[in-house]
Amino acid sequence: MGTARQIGWTLALAAMFAAGCRTSVPPPALPPPLTPPTVLNLPTVEPRSLVPDYRTLPAFDPLAATPADVAPPPTAYRGLTEEICRREAAARSTVAFVFDRENFVTVPGDDPSVQQAAALLARDVRGHLANEGRNRAAEQALDQFFQLADAEGRADAIREALPILDQLRTTVREARAKGAITPDPDELDRQRATLLSGLGAADLGARALDVDLKRRIGAPGRGNERLRPTGTFAVSADPVDAEAAVTLALESRPDLRGLRATYLALAPENLSIVREVIRAAAGPSGAVTGIGRITRPLPLLGIIFGRNRLRTIEAEALAEVAVRRQQLYELVTERERSAADEVRASVVALAVQARQVGIARWKAEQLAKKATDAKGRGPLIELPAEVEAARARSEVVTAVMGWHRARVKLAAAQGLLVEEPRR
Repeated sequence: MGTARQIGWTLALAAMFAAGCRTSVPPPALPPPLTPPTVLNLPTVEPRSLVPDYRTLPAFDPLAATPADVAPPPTAYRGLTEEICRREAAARSTVAFVFDRENFVTVPGDDPSVQQAAALLARDVRGHLANEGRNRAAEQALDQFFQLADAEGRADAIREALPILDQLRTTVREARAKGAITPDPDELDRQRATLLSGLGAADLGARALDVDLKRRIGAPGRGNERLRPTGTFAVSADPVDAEAAVTLALESRPDLRGLRATYLALAPENLSIVREVIRAAAGPSGAVTGIGRITRPLPLLGIIFGRNRLRTIEAEALAEVAVRRQQLYELVTERERSAADEVRASVVALAVQARQVGIARWKAEQLAKKATDAKGRGPLIELPAEVEAARARSEVVTAVMGWHRARVKLAAAQGLLVEEPRR
């Protein structure tokens, strides 16, 4: 009788572990089937002009407007350097914070003495994922930093050109009234409208970038103060060794280091971690925070199934290790190739941007010389040359900031925008 009762309890426990406790909560009722939406029947129309009636549009006189009417100046500027931007954005990475805090979570049932190796691997992988989060957060902030510098620089050039153009407009009208042959004054008026439109677009871009960049670096968002990028913004024309850059990326990128750490630590006791890493690396949604939250096997299973079953489980674990090793190898190989391609493309983009800077500089220097040579030859020659020179300086700013954005992209592709935190 006792043996029969023991066998009955064993079968009952086995059934509970296999199927779960079915008497606790009844399954929820299935929702009703969705009703398919009806087909939308739109009317047939004849194509007509999409230009609205001008009487329904706001009026604005670009000939009487000032730069302040188009782009109200801020109350003050707050200087921001590239290094401060990089450091603060990396330190405030939400992804890094989530992974770092995960190491302070203790799940009931975890046994450090049994899962020490798994816990160490999980902590190591989370550290690499946190660094990758810092690297990408710094990349995004620095890209906005140089976009903001471009927008502010273009706005400065327009503000510089507008009074010169206004002086030219007045001079042209006075000379034409005296019978002189001059440029079309109406065309100069249209140029003023174009400059004001460009100023408004640059100011709008600067304001939007300012708001988002403040959030990324932890600066106050209220008030009318604006961030002002500062620095020399020097550009180097020295060529970058693409293969050396690739080698550095393969050594430095946190995502690659995390995958390699998983590959090297692969063992039966780490399978719970390895599964999560593979799922995160292969899935479209990226890494997950719950890496390593697997409790040790229940010892009761040894009583229920016996030693033969445990040996079977160990054999299955070893077989899974072999499969996971192949998966990780393929993932590391694919990610290394992807990283190398990203670096090589960034090196090419950097070289192209350096040439664009050289072209913009040449053009600006030519027009500056033209403006200098025009001195003393009368306002109808001097003023147009000065307007052209101001526009050329704006193009230099755009080209320079484009080069720096390419430089940041290369550094991020190499994993170099994050400082290794102390552990």
